[in-house]
Amino acid sequence: MNWSLTKFDRAQLLTFLRAIDRHLPNPTSVVVVGGAAAIIGYRSTVRTSDVDVFAGLTDEFIEAGRQAQEETGLAIAIEKAAVAEIPYNYEDRVRAVKITRLAKLTVIVPDRYDLVLSKAIRCWEHDLDAIEAIHRRQPLVLRTLVQRFESELMKIALAAPARNCLNVVIVVGRLFGTAEARSLAQRWGVPTPTKK
Repeated sequence: MNWSLTKFDRAQLLTFLRAIDRHLPNPTSVVVVGGAAAIIGYRSTVRTSDVDVFAGLTDEFIEAGRQAQEETGLAIAIEKAAVAEIPYNYEDRVRAVKITRLAKLTVIVPDRYDLVLSKAIRCWEHDLDAIEAIHRRQPLVLRTLVQRFESELMKIALAAPARNCLNVVIVVGRLFGTAEARSLAQRWGVPTPTKK
């Protein structure tokens, strides 16, 4: 299998996580971010090639993942998500995902606003697809999204704050419409994105 091209859905990810659980020698908790968190935690219909672990990645988990790959034939990569941009104090808002038939593994995901903002910062097309899928299943509240960005992410010393503002404006435009995006762009002093 080509690890970079093969993408997996929710059923496959859950099969993989259950296999990891069977191979873990001890109870383990991991914080999963990225596409896997959107799929596992919020039933996003996008697919992903990997499980990005933001916290809790241990040698035992990596080895259990290797054994799960062999057992299931699913070439799902396990990655350390060390560079993910997640709003400050995200730990206060995380939640454990209820997954049946897990005895030792606890999968924790950021709350949906934190996850959406972390994906908005990168703002690749598949990130936007995942954001839209989360919003379709459980609509986000624009005011909460903007407040979370302004209070917990916008003020962090990031590499390109104007780009981050623009990316959130793009997300707002896709979820809530051009008028809301234009209003935020003016408020933050960034260009208003135009539709192609």
